[in-house]
Amino acid sequence: MNSSSLILLLSVLMVSLPLSSAQPVWGYNCSNNRNYTRNSSFAANLNTLLSSIASGAPLAGSRGHFHNLTVGAKQGDDFASGTCLCRGDLSSTDCTSSCMDAAKSIRQVCPTQKQAIGWYRDCVFRYSDQPILGVMSSSPWFCSANDANVSNPKAFNRQLTALLQSLGPKALYGPKYAAGSRRVSGSLSVFADLGCNPDLNVSDCSRCYQDIINYIPSCCHGKAGGAILTPSCDSRVETYQFYHLSADSLSPAPTSLSSSTSKDYPERKRKSLEISAIAVATFLAVFVVVGIWIYRRQRKARHATNEEDIEDIIAVESLQFDLAAIKAATCNFSWDNKLGEGGFGEVYKGKLGNGQEVAVKRLSKNSGQGIAEFKTEVILVAGLQHKNLVKLLGFCMASKEKILVYEFLSNSSLDRFLFDTTKNKSLDWKTRFKIIRGIAGGLLYLHEDSRLRVIHRDLKSSNILLDELMNPKISDFGLAKLCGMDQTQGDTKRIVGT
Repeated sequence: MNSSSLILLLSVLMVSLPLSSAQPVWGYNCSNNRNYTRNSSFAANLNTLLSSIASGAPLAGSRGHFHNLTVGAKQGDDFASGTCLCRGDLSSTDCTSSCMDAAKSIRQVCPTQKQAIGWYRDCVFRYSDQPILGVMSSSPWFCSANDANVSNPKAFNRQLTALLQSLGPKALYGPKYAAGSRRVSGSLSVFADLGCNPDLNVSDCSRCYQDIINYIPSCCHGKAGGAILTPSCDSRVETYQFYHLSADSLSPAPTSLSSSTSKDYPERKRKSLEISAIAVATFLAVFVVVGIWIYRRQRKARHATNEEDIEDIIAVESLQFDLAAIKAATCNFSWDNKLGEGGFGEVYKGKLGNGQEVAVKRLSKNSGQGIAEFKTEVILVAGLQHKNLVKLLGFCMASKEKILVYEFLSNSSLDRFLFDTTKNKSLDWKTRFKIIRGIAGGLLYLHEDSRLRVIHRDLKSSNILLDELMNPKISDFGLAKLCGMDQTQGDTKRIVGT
């Protein structure tokens, strides 16, 4: 149950704050995990970054749409890294101006945070005390749906998904930006763009684009457009053309030979070209057929595995929660209730009908690893009872949802105390020793005293949760391995944390 940054989205407050940015704002994310003081060396480096990032040369190959800057040594406490990605249809001059505006406004909205993101209509501005250049991140993500509804949501979302899937390959190379449109019905069309940080490789951008497509149902279903924004890629959707250039000029098709040039070709070269084209077409046809065959076999195997997983889980029926009760407890998975996002899904704070506060882990619907983690936690953790292990209260499987319900621990995770200069002061030696003893006690139970011998394999500070008395509890058993009582060695095919 990993904890991430505390979200501060201020899109509503933009009406009342006198920000220096002239461009419209989608929202902000100010991380309260780590703060700095105004007279610190980090503050000086951040000031240098914010005032200089837009004036530097943009990244080569980005068409002037991506600026980045680092100040200070990577391993130092004063290290600052920043990026500014502009919409791909802006001119380089407009991009520089947008980045300068964003740098000024984000300083006002996130005055003491070491990590922050500002999502604007023309650019995404981000800075951190950690290296971010070349690092893909699709979390935290922000959704801003339009107020207007569409008359046929299914048809609209179907065409929108098809449009984004067609734009994806075009936005994987060069400046990593593409835009286009698709007719829905009658006079209604959907327009969208797709952009990714040019410092990322093709694989990272492809994964980020897929995350955006996966977010559509929970963000914009039934709405006439909106925006889905992450730190590394983003997309805007409208029912009108909002980008400045034509779709063809934004994502040009490969050039072809003109008819006049073709006529000048010698007959021998023409025949050679035709033979090569036939050979390539035949190879591609065979490749596609084989690919479809392999895909279908893997899909059948995966479906069979999922059914086996579900049968094992349903056996623990006494812990099953009703989906409606979980939605009511979390205000239908409200953004305000969101505590963070881990590797396999999102975590929300909830309150059951009896007043009990709980932590609700909603696993990603499209994660194969999430299914394996879900099965492990339900079957394994349900059989473990110890004061230094987080308590699993139940689970839910309904409408393709996979949800875990845990006890709620008010002090979040240990890493927030270790790496926060303010909270760190509360960790005196007595408290540290108490935490160490508690973790050791939980591990001893898992390794020796439990009726099941369990190796956690992902023990780290973010997986140690703390209650109101600073008692530690080990969490996140998704990578755990069950061992025999007399087993001292084992083989694994999977790389894990610890």
